Amino acid sequence: MHQRDSDLNQQGSLAPLGIGLAMLSLTSVLAILASGSLYLTERRLTTVAESTAISVLIDAKGDLSQTLTPLARRWLDQAPLNGLHQVELVEASSADLRTVRVRLCSSSKPIFANYMFSEIGRVCSEALARRGR
Repeated sequence: MHQRDSDLNQQGSLAPLGIGLAMLSLTSVLAILASGSLYLTERRLTTVAESTAISVLIDAKGDLSQTLTPLARRWLDQAPLNGLHQVELVEASSADLRTVRVRLCSSSKPIFANYMFSEIGRVCSEALARRGR
């Protein structure tokens, strides 16, 4: 049986392809995990913002013309901030004296310390709580 020269040149050509596919797969998995972590941080921050807006609405006792920031800060000092880092109160206001708007921002720490998507980012969330009639 005689081998052709073209068959001899093809030996080993699958190794770089396999290595490239493995690197691409690993990068995809890590990117999906990092984006999932970012999504969970945003959901946690939204939950805290909603709780803060409701708390401010209750603590204001119907008087939304007052400064709402101290009420929001008081709630944030007592609220459990599990998984959130450096939570910052950006806004606590009421434009129409019926709706409380709370805006919070937090730093998002990466789940992998030595990874190409490992920059510390900032995640912001907003919540509204409206007073009934």
